[in-house]
Amino acid sequence: MAGITLMNHFARRATTATGTPRRVDPRWLKNLLLNEHLVIRFLSLFTLGAAVFLTCQTIAYLWLPEGLLRGGSLGAVVPGDEAASSLLAEWARIVGWNLPILLLFYVATNLIRLTNGVPLGYLIAIQMQGYFGVITGTNSFTMASQTGKIAPSFDWLAHPGFYEIVAYTLAAAATYEISRWQNVKVDGKTKAVQFQGRHGGWRSHPLWLGLVLAVGVLLTAGAWEAQNIVAL
Repeated sequence: MAGITLMNHFARRATTATGTPRRVDPRWLKNLLLNEHLVIRFLSLFTLGAAVFLTCQTIAYLWLPEGLLRGGSLGAVVPGDEAASSLLAEWARIVGWNLPILLLFYVATNLIRLTNGVPLGYLIAIQMQGYFGVITGTNSFTMASQTGKIAPSFDWLAHPGFYEIVAYTLAAAATYEISRWQNVKVDGKTKAVQFQGRHGGWRSHPLWLGLVLAVGVLLTAGAWEAQNIVAL
């Protein structure tokens, strides 16, 4: 009986009195993104980002010109367009660029939460997935290993760039507890208000476990990418 009652409760919430389906409540997604378990947070954020990535990659592949963003971003200008003299030097250059990005844009930004309570690092993680999707679909890589635009496929599972995205997403999901300011609307204006987190913050063991794992994945992906670049 309890099961039937619960089903009827959700059925009433899903439809109006006229039988018209209600709009899906987005709070379920927020609950997953802010779940107390790191694995659930990471999988939710990564799945959402992957959907954005594939959508932007498909659009870029079908309708945007090849090489649209090549050489037009800071990420292309700073590392350069030539391989380093050795594998170790190339790896150090990649890590020297990607590790600060992880710490600044996916960890430090989590100190601030949006008005809906979602850490700012989450938003950046999703936006960067879309950006990477456009780069991939238009083949805007500075040192491309193939010519022509890149069609959406699962081949990216065997590419270091995929695991760099995994590392970024894991870092953002692992450090959601460090937030200390949240944007709120007061008299029609948005301002940052300081608050005390309910969880362990930097003392959280899952936080450090996820962050160390994210850095390890990033370093490994960097070595893989350096090997591919030197081999070109």
